Amino acid sequence: MTTEIKFGILSLAITFGVVMALNSERVITKTHHTETFSKIKTFTFPSNGRQTKGKIFLPDAYKTNKNLPVIYLIDFAEQHFKLATDEFEMVINGVNKIQGFDALVVSLENIPDFNAEPETFQEHYEIFENMAAYVENKFTKNTSKTLIGRGSESGIVLMALFAKNQNSTGFNHFIVTDPSPKYTAAIISLIKKNDIPKKALNKKLHFSFSTTNDREQCSKLINLIEEANYNWLEFESIEYTESDYENTYPISYATGIKYVFNK
Repeated sequence: MTTEIKFGILSLAITFGVVMALNSERVITKTHHTETFSKIKTFTFPSNGRQTKGKIFLPDAYKTNKNLPVIYLIDFAEQHFKLATDEFEMVINGVNKIQGFDALVVSLENIPDFNAEPETFQEHYEIFENMAAYVENKFTKNTSKTLIGRGSESGIVLMALFAKNQNSTGFNHFIVTDPSPKYTAAIISLIKKNDIPKKALNKKLHFSFSTTNDREQCSKLINLIEEANYNWLEFESIEYTESDYENTYPISYATGIKYVFNK
């Protein structure tokens, strides 16, 4: 092999190596950029003796402001309706629709196959209570905490408000869409028995339901809450007469967020 041919092969090899190195650097840089500036991060928190995974949406404002309120979405697999996989995104959209307003949005990393019933309320509620304690310690100095959900999960939100002693360190705001009949009946029973724990002031509830739900039962609960006239609760309700269960939550989530944050 001549010196000229050897030199040509060597030059080709060096060029190929440089190109590969540059391409590799670009991939690494791109990956690093994605990991560093991703708006949704995952975390692990202790709950009931287990390590549980959650996810959190961090808006651009979080880079300079760590004092942001938090919205906690309770999102389980649907037991009676088509599974919606975009509820987390719909909560984020609801926040983004409010000009000049920012909030952290938190939920479980995956959608667990839980059957949310009044009998299992305590077990499911404690997951989010523990999650909130972790998030408040690691991500924000703000003590404003909102629970949001639809269907059976919104029943957990209702029970958290009416059945738990939400003191000054508990959740502040509650956004409920289309609660299940079992949970609605359970809250009606608590109110009728006057079996509501004493609350700290300044709680807010936004309640909505669609054409899919039991209108008579939802109206009954709304009337009972209004008649009770709790001095610790601000309350708004909406009936969506032209929308069903599977299409109401993008609207009701945004409306509820706007209401509880006075926007």
